[in-house]
Amino acid sequence: MNFYKNISLYFLAFALTALTPLWAAKPVEFRSSTAFSSEALFGKLDSVGGGTTWMEWDADGILDPEILSLVADKKGNVRSDVEHGWYLNVPGKSKFAVLCKKGSGETLTFYDVSKLSTKPVPLQISEPLDPKKVFRDYRETLQGHFVHLDDTNLQVTVRENEIQFSYLKPDKQALSPVMNFTSLPEHQKQAEIQSRRDFYAYEYSLMVQAFIASTRGLFNWQIWHWYNPEWISKKQISEREIAAILASPEQGKFVKIFGDKLSDGDTVEMFSNAHGSFILTIRRR
Repeated sequence: MNFYKNISLYFLAFALTALTPLWAAKPVEFRSSTAFSSEALFGKLDSVGGGTTWMEWDADGILDPEILSLVADKKGNVRSDVEHGWYLNVPGKSKFAVLCKKGSGETLTFYDVSKLSTKPVPLQISEPLDPKKVFRDYRETLQGHFVHLDDTNLQVTVRENEIQFSYLKPDKQALSPVMNFTSLPEHQKQAEIQSRRDFYAYEYSLMVQAFIASTRGLFNWQIWHWYNPEWISKKQISEREIAAILASPEQGKFVKIFGDKLSDGDTVEMFSNAHGSFILTIRRR
């Protein structure tokens, strides 16, 4: 697909009627006689999504049943005409967009989807890894060292048994430490713990966007699975661990806010120093 070719677009849209319930809404389809330009494609995604961030679907990752029904043939395999897909997770208004080949052109179709029903699946690394596919949005500056095309602060180092992503850009104003945490009244301790938990949740979401969304074919989880509490809650930093950090005089050091040991012994860990720097480390046995 040539994202950069200037083309004339011919749009065909199926409008919703006032009597059609949300869950029965007809798909909205846009057609182009040739490949969509990047501007036209993402312009349509932005327009339909109302500025909300779409999450790119990975055809090699877990296939949620609600999405599989839109992209698969009768045998359950992803159809050959399907090129890309994006998921928009908005309560009550979730959508899935599918880009398909159509002769010499393409179609972009938006479907309303119900809440995804997939139960938690163990995290796995998608073997074998293809660096050209995984690091498609990076350039290799040295052997095994990759720098993101749009942000040089985002980098990856690949070693024999380790892959490490890093985003090292300290905030101008660091997170203020909590003083005398152990001496605080219990209700204030709980408030400080919750405040730090919320902060780490925010930083975790930034790491997913920076590290996971900038790759393709690295893990079996789709991007939206990384945000699902049912999938991640037991892997995130605990209240007890947060309390220990707040009681420490070194509250600005790197701490693990997400960690998982995979079935084959590999580990996936995310670290934050509460100063705007993040690390994702994948250790392979």
